[in-house]
Amino acid sequence: MKAPRGRIWIALAVAVAALGAVIFLARDGDRDSPAPDLDRGELPAAAFLDSIGVVVHFNYVDTAYGRRDDVVARLRELGVRHIRDAMPSPVEPLGAGLRAARQAGIRATLATGDVNHDPEAAVRDSLVVMGDAVDAFEGPNELDAAQTGWVATLSSYMPRLAEAVRRQAPGVDLIGPSFIDPDNRSRLPADLPGLANGHPYPGGAPPEVALAAAADQAGRGPGRRGLVFTETGYHNALRDRSDQPPVSEEAAAVYFPRLLLAAYALGARRTFVYELLDEKPEPALSDLQQHFGLLRSDFSPKPAFTAIKTMIAAVRSSPGAGDPAPLPIRYGGEGADAVTHLTLVRPDGSRVVALWRQASVWDRDSGRPERPGRLPVELELGRAVRDVRVWRPSASPVPVRAVPRATKLRVNAGADVTLVSFR
Repeated sequence: MKAPRGRIWIALAVAVAALGAVIFLARDGDRDSPAPDLDRGELPAAAFLDSIGVVVHFNYVDTAYGRRDDVVARLRELGVRHIRDAMPSPVEPLGAGLRAARQAGIRATLATGDVNHDPEAAVRDSLVVMGDAVDAFEGPNELDAAQTGWVATLSSYMPRLAEAVRRQAPGVDLIGPSFIDPDNRSRLPADLPGLANGHPYPGGAPPEVALAAAADQAGRGPGRRGLVFTETGYHNALRDRSDQPPVSEEAAAVYFPRLLLAAYALGARRTFVYELLDEKPEPALSDLQQHFGLLRSDFSPKPAFTAIKTMIAAVRSSPGAGDPAPLPIRYGGEGADAVTHLTLVRPDGSRVVALWRQASVWDRDSGRPERPGRLPVELELGRAVRDVRVWRPSASPVPVRAVPRATKLRVNAGADVTLVSFR
């Protein structure tokens, strides 16, 4: 959604104007929409961790992104192993940042820059820089906001990009173009190459409804072979008066773990948080474009950075091998029907249960926090489990409770994610 510089992606003025349109679509009816059902049984924890990505802008060398080594260090600290940036064609200065990320073990999804540039050359330059660390190539970004004749442009460009990827990088995913208005996908050929691509910005609201609407929209598209959310997020410009409402840094820290878990439950192969870093200082908090980052422009972490980092660490770190047989957890208590739950199974059979209320913690009209409270949930685990740790990533970077053994567990679940890890 944010407009990069130069000829990569779309012009700033168009992007800012179009941002409101996307958020209007996300907001329309979200107050009255029912909470989506995210119960999918047991899902692989490794796939959840692999689904998390973050947008970076290594070509923004006149901003905080110019501190390339610090950017890579923070990516590693966060625990995210996938980034989204533009195709490095021409190679520099973008190539230097991408090479540093690759050397740190980070993979990249690379989006189309100039649609007038030969896609054969763009793919070739990308492979020179990233080699086998390219996760996917992506079609043009929100071209329906930036150009007249975008239908003809995409209808011509995407088959050429698909052929370039097939010839030079067989087996690498191709993601379709993104749109300001997702309904515009229907104006293109049904056989247009690429996975479904969504930008479900929740517009200051809880994330689940916007994500479910975007997943439903993608599912209606002809010939879809999967879904990627290449941008989504929140900004903290509390004095911005554009069409996209802000949230406080504390509210974003509650919403982001929910966003990533919900997107995974809804079937997104990968979800890219927009974005890692605020570009430049903007203490007036009146320009949303400068406040989407998980980090401030001085690289200090916002609460959302710590919440995502803690969640990743809690899910990734196993207490030891567990029983791989399915565990039919039963949920009781006052919160049983009001709390969303998702069970993640680690490769060694240990588990993490995520619980949260799909409740708002920020009133977009008044710009004030909301406090929905917590509800008791009784987890009947079906068999004795060991090394139970309870985490609240939005509230604490360390476990808030430890239990050696349990067959039942009572948890007070709120709007922030609670994680129950055990084996």
